[in-house]
Amino acid sequence: MLIAGWLETADKWLKTNVPGAEWLDLLGAALAVVALVYLAIKILGSLRGITSAIYNSGKARRAKASKAPGFRILLARPAGAASRRTGKWLSEALSRHLPTFAFGAPFSLVPMGRIDGGLGTASVSLARKRMATADADLFVWVSRAGKGERGLELHGLSRGGGLSAAEARLFTIALPGARKAQTAAVARVAAYLVAKQLQPALSDPQAFRVEKIRDLAGELESMLAEPLPVSSKLLGEIEADFCAAGVRVAEELGELSALDRVIAMRRAHLEAATTTADTGRIIQAKLELGRALIVRAEKQFDQNVVKEAISHLAQAVEGLRTDPAIQRAQSASDALFKAQTMIENRKRFSLNFGS
Repeated sequence: MLIAGWLETADKWLKTNVPGAEWLDLLGAALAVVALVYLAIKILGSLRGITSAIYNSGKARRAKASKAPGFRILLARPAGAASRRTGKWLSEALSRHLPTFAFGAPFSLVPMGRIDGGLGTASVSLARKRMATADADLFVWVSRAGKGERGLELHGLSRGGGLSAAEARLFTIALPGARKAQTAAVARVAAYLVAKQLQPALSDPQAFRVEKIRDLAGELESMLAEPLPVSSKLLGEIEADFCAAGVRVAEELGELSALDRVIAMRRAHLEAATTTADTGRIIQAKLELGRALIVRAEKQFDQNVVKEAISHLAQAVEGLRTDPAIQRAQSASDALFKAQTMIENRKRFSLNFGS
């Protein structure tokens, strides 16, 4: 009552002594309305967040309880403009092409609510939590950064190689963001790159039977047969995988259909390489070119081709000698040889001079 009386007295005093004080009432009412609207928005946002968390947690638990065999992949609804269209395009790309690049391995694609923030700490933490709840092998979420060749970013966590959800490896695949660039060809590229995250051994042609690698080489060759509106880095990665697969198929199965293209690609890569280029990629290109030239020379001998192969292989071997991993392996090998030599010398000493 005292407060109410004081407010009434203050109101009368303002209206009597301050010109236009009646507008203060309107201003106060407006501020009160704004505060109520802000509070309502915050409450609705909190309720939406709680509802979304419950919804996604339920979907993740149902996915874990599912008896469906094979890989379990969580695909979050894309964030940003045109999210519905982008989500449909990516979901269809994975559903249609993953079986090919996973060599027919079964998988289930589980749609999830969107994750904002790209690779921000909170976003990654939320993704790991959902991944652990669903016991998923792969989690992919999407953000749009524009219409350029890196305008659509696929972020993800992969447990490939037997990792736990807490250890899952982070990755980002940058694809073109323009609507006209989301073609069937780019859909195959997206599915292949996601498959590589799901099964990291796809980067190593020696990890699978050569018959499977032959099929993979055919798919990659047809993928490269048409112009791809992707970054040069991404295109170089696909070309490198094709060349590695093509060389193995030629060496082990004697199928030379892709060999000339492998030779042309590796030569072009080395000609375009600069001093700032990835040293590992250059060494790999020299190894593949040298091996491809030798296979070609076995079928049709040409001394110049053999000399070129020797040159590329020698440069590759020289480059590998500076690799820290190779140097460590050499140090371990030298130490092992020294230990074995000591034992052999001790045995000879015992035989010759022992009592």
